Amino acid sequence: MGTASPGNILRLAAAQSTTFFRTSPHFLVTATARELGDWARESAANETELATRLEDGIDGLLDLSLKHCGLTMERIRQLHLQRFSIVNPVTDLIDKCVGSQWYSTPNFWDGGADDAYTIYADPPATLFHLALYGELFGPDFEAFLDPAGQPARRLSVDTRLEFIKYCVPDYANFVCQKSACDVRMPDGQIDPRRAVKQTGPYAEGAEPCRDQNNIALVWVIKSSRWRPHWQDMRAKAGINDFQSDFADYWWYDPDDEQDWRQRMLEAIMICQGLEGLGMIRPDLQGAWVEKIRGWKEKIASLEKEPEWTKVGRQATLEYPFLLGDLRICGTGYVCGT
Repeated sequence: MGTASPGNILRLAAAQSTTFFRTSPHFLVTATARELGDWARESAANETELATRLEDGIDGLLDLSLKHCGLTMERIRQLHLQRFSIVNPVTDLIDKCVGSQWYSTPNFWDGGADDAYTIYADPPATLFHLALYGELFGPDFEAFLDPAGQPARRLSVDTRLEFIKYCVPDYANFVCQKSACDVRMPDGQIDPRRAVKQTGPYAEGAEPCRDQNNIALVWVIKSSRWRPHWQDMRAKAGINDFQSDFADYWWYDPDDEQDWRQRMLEAIMICQGLEGLGMIRPDLQGAWVEKIRGWKEKIASLEKEPEWTKVGRQATLEYPFLLGDLRICGTGYVCGT
């Protein structure tokens, strides 16, 4: 292994992903996603290839990673440590938000849980969906935090939506597209940004997607069990929130008078990939203090909110806004209307 190339090591790891990189292939794809995202930013052609392979779901991302990325033994050792310091404890927290521990809340349906709902989700997969989104798209925040600089090209909103549709598969994404409001084009076709093809996880003959991965992520982001950990991290960084009672909605509200800077601050914090989830681990928080202070300072200096991209009645922001992307791809579902 001391003489194996990163490409060969990645191929060996992929062959053993169900043994050493569970959840498979999510863990391994997450481990290479930042490198893959950097490759996609190099040219429009690369991004087009990424967007096309996204239609094959998480397996398509793994195939693309095998083609353009590598893995070192040093990185594998780092991932092994993160399994215990980040993956396992944060998965446990997610389980308390949407998993079996959440459902075990006493009097769950009668006020025991303030967000009781029926959600079929796998907490380990939910963690990697969140981490993978951050690894791929998190670097694009630099284009907004340093608008006077010369940042590299960023990935488009359209590419982010392709990721949500196929790599965070959900009944809400596929079946409910037909009932989504105002997403039809003049010719009657569904807006391609919302339309989901019968490919990848939705391919004819594939095992039906039973998990509500989209809805689960929304529930986690808005959970009263999840949000306090991030508020505590900001407090430990010694910063005050732009708005202490900020709360995003299920829907896009063009007249929302909440402080957009708070939305951006919260969005960037949860969009830092696998390592970034360590912000809610007490023994790992110190490494993020200065970064959080820097983000708040840069956001405070912005003169106006970045632009929104509207799809039907829903919208997301030009910067990586996971909640907005999820809402667009879930329109037509009872919670996404």
